[in-house]
Amino acid sequence: MSDSSFDYCILGAGLAGLSLADALTERGRTVCVIEKNEIASGASGTPLGMVNPATGRRATKTWRAEQCYRAIYENLWKVNSYSEKPFFKRNGVLRPALTEKIARKMSDQLKKTEWADGWCQWLSKKEIQEKHPGITCVDGGLWLPIGLTVDVAGYLSALARYIESEGATVIEYAEYEFQENGSGWEITLENAGFGCRNLIFATGFGMTTDLMWEFLPLHPIKGQMAIFRPEEPLSFEHSISSLGYIAHIGNNEYAQGSTYEHDFEELEPDEFGEEYLRNRLKRTLPQLEKTSTLVGQWAGARISTPNRKPVLGRHPERNNLYAYTGLGSKGLMYGKYLANHYAEHLLDGKPLFKEVDIKRFDNN
Repeated sequence: MSDSSFDYCILGAGLAGLSLADALTERGRTVCVIEKNEIASGASGTPLGMVNPATGRRATKTWRAEQCYRAIYENLWKVNSYSEKPFFKRNGVLRPALTEKIARKMSDQLKKTEWADGWCQWLSKKEIQEKHPGITCVDGGLWLPIGLTVDVAGYLSALARYIESEGATVIEYAEYEFQENGSGWEITLENAGFGCRNLIFATGFGMTTDLMWEFLPLHPIKGQMAIFRPEEPLSFEHSISSLGYIAHIGNNEYAQGSTYEHDFEELEPDEFGEEYLRNRLKRTLPQLEKTSTLVGQWAGARISTPNRKPVLGRHPERNNLYAYTGLGSKGLMYGKYLANHYAEHLLDGKPLFKEVDIKRFDNN
């Protein structure tokens, strides 16, 4: 390792870091990923996540939905054989309206949105409740058959094994230091060191306390998730987006997420999280909540920005220093597509989308 040199060293093995390592490796560059803990140890380690292109109270179509969906779906299949057990399922997402106001807003949004064929359809209250008996629904809702449910940590572990098979180096549980030199960076580990031409920060929450990135308006949001086991086997295959989300991929446990805590002092899950999530579950599936036992909790801090879009690009004052952060709650949706876009920028000079370009903060 001491004699090694890489084109790119990426700090952080979450959705951002591993997706970008994948994209750069695909294009023939030498890449090393360093993670201080284990793969997916930060916000990317959420037990279950969804690829849901209709988000928010109005079920608004996400930015570049078709391109993002295609990129993550293809990548999930690409690395599927590198996992001992399935880590994703195309089981659809059901979005019941819980009030007349929400139903009206969702219906109006659907009418003015251009969706790809078969992606999103309106169901009446009767159709929603036939699809999912016992669910709370007022005036109908949406059905997205293309929705995906993903064991994110399982996916990232498989992705790490895949990029290693393609020649990348992935180092876990590593304390590191770095120093700029004339042509790039020197990385020092506990028992080794190496050089790299370019250093990319994809450390998520860690970037909010790093003085090199203090000019970025990164806002951490704590999210908690609860894992429940019902008394009876689950009778539905799909996942649900309603006051957070309810997700499972075939076992008799399901995840209810997520809290949105803008002011927090510690990252551990707590009783507030369980109570908050139970109350949300009770409003959507009251009978299921009654018969479910808490079997686990998880918490992590994801990063948001003023326009709720990620940050890509070079540090304004440091050569060969880059950022990839701010995926927020749409890490699965954005991660791989923007990694491919970022690689084209880094290697071919293609301009970054203005919505995600780090230069949008130049005047702040």
